[in-house]
Amino acid sequence: MSEGDKAKTRKCAKSEVDRKINELVWNQRGTDIVGVVVSARVAFNQWHQAQDKTFDIFLSHLTNADGSEHWTLPMENTVKVNSDAAIFEASNCYSYSLVARNSKGELIHAKSRCRLGQAAPDSAEAMGVREALSWIKEQQYRDVVLETDCLVVVQALRGSGALLSYFGRIIVECKKLLEELKDRNVSVIFVKRSANKVADFLAKSTCSVADRIWRVIESPGAHRCIDE
Repeated sequence: MSEGDKAKTRKCAKSEVDRKINELVWNQRGTDIVGVVVSARVAFNQWHQAQDKTFDIFLSHLTNADGSEHWTLPMENTVKVNSDAAIFEASNCYSYSLVARNSKGELIHAKSRCRLGQAAPDSAEAMGVREALSWIKEQQYRDVVLETDCLVVVQALRGSGALLSYFGRIIVECKKLLEELKDRNVSVIFVKRSANKVADFLAKSTCSVADRIWRVIESPGAHRCIDE
């Protein structure tokens, strides 16, 4: 980590400490030092991703499998699921989506859900990943790659620190689902937004309280609308 990044991390930590002190004073609610440090790290990662549009593949908890710029076909007998989320501040709602395709790139299932109320972008993204993992569990699929363009979610899933927040509770639920799916070879991968276009489109197209579901249509041109 460069000296500049260390300074920004310290700034994030100070901001998080100040926020926790305010919570303690005004809400009589405290937390431990681990929660402060992890929250500061999440804040720094959010800042880093926003500032570095090219994205540094060597950020913590990432592997060579992460960071793809283009959607690619999954391996034979493997299912690829893409997840994304969108926030509609003017309408006071948010949505998340999933798109599942087989090794030929054909649509298996697609779903988008819209919920009334406010949600932080990372929390909405985490909800989308949770929804995708729940769907994978219900369908009894094996050998599944789940892709999301939310860096913070992937890092939180791979990290061991406890996030004492609503976002953290969703991550705990995601980790529980991954534990239940550990014998079915399910992995969560970070990709760039350019590799997540269809899920992004579905999420941004769903600004209503109605859920939408798309399934396989057996016709020659049925899958053209979901090409990346």
